Amino acid sequence: MAKLEHIHITVNARIDPNFKALPKDDAGRFVDKLLKAINMKPLGPLNWADAEDLDFPGQSFVQMITTSHCSLHFFAHPNGDKEIYFDLYSCKPFDPEEVVRLLDEKFGLRDWHGTLYTRATDSAPEVRMIGSQAREVIVARN
Repeated sequence: MAKLEHIHITVNARIDPNFKALPKDDAGRFVDKLLKAINMKPLGPLNWADAEDLDFPGQSFVQMITTSHCSLHFFAHPNGDKEIYFDLYSCKPFDPEEVVRLLDEKFGLRDWHGTLYTRATDSAPEVRMIGSQAREVIVARN
């Protein structure tokens, strides 16, 4: 059996306060650039939504990909803070640093943190904390 490697990256970030919104066309262009950079293909159309709950104004998307999915939630808080919550999971390896670079380029990451979870069919899983406030993560191993 061939080795399968699964990678899951999450990024939670305060972003540039000048970032205004994530309209569907902008979200689509970002996803196109992301998928090209990590050499992946969409598995259907982008699912995008503008917030209906005005307690949490912003936009969200989910893009199914042939190897799993990516999603992003953008929130603009009444106090002026703006945040994103990003998630990318794939059964195909990708460069997490390139993903973070694209997020920073698009949204202007400020204070951010996340996790990088890697598991393969022939080795124990690995979890790492990433970001501007990264701290050591203790992981139980077999």
